[in-house]
Amino acid sequence: MNYARLVVASLIAASLYLAGCKDKVSADDQQAHIADVVAKGGVVDSILPIPEQLDRFRKTVADRPDTLRHASASVNALVTRWTLAVASNDTAALNAMLLDRAEFAWLYYPGSKMSLPPYEAPPQLLWGQMLATSEEGAQNILKKFSARSFKIGSVKCPNPPVTEGANRLHEGCLVQLERPNARAVEGSYFGTVIERDGRFKFVSYASRM
Repeated sequence: MNYARLVVASLIAASLYLAGCKDKVSADDQQAHIADVVAKGGVVDSILPIPEQLDRFRKTVADRPDTLRHASASVNALVTRWTLAVASNDTAALNAMLLDRAEFAWLYYPGSKMSLPPYEAPPQLLWGQMLATSEEGAQNILKKFSARSFKIGSVKCPNPPVTEGANRLHEGCLVQLERPNARAVEGSYFGTVIERDGRFKFVSYASRM
């Protein structure tokens, strides 16, 4: 398998990592994913080292943030905002709570294990994977819960946070949603939450539903 295919294969691990899925990926799944990336025009310049690819990616953003913007003061506060946005079908609010391209380039990617050996996933492809899983997850959540009345019963992040550089990643958080005249439901309705300097945002909206 050549370098480009190794990179794409590593992105499969990245997307599963973001979704919090621990299922084993088969060789057929990997080949199907590779074919899908190629069909969509995915290209990796395997000659360039990761620092050079990151430098080029950073030139595609207009600013250099030094903190997470539009962030919340805790996981609970972030999930409360998320609940209100979902109930009102407010996609602008959902986007504001999500890691943006500049934050990914300057605050998230440099410390991510996916930027380091043995993964070394190029930033442009990892960012694309995150966008794809977020879009799918957000659409599924809105389809299920938007325009419905519900509130948070509880928020639990049972796994110890993972430290990556200046970031702490809260994975596998579970939310109990309470609805009028219905049984409370608990699930993993979004992906990883990033904490940096006491500020919290969603890395992605990938969910297990």
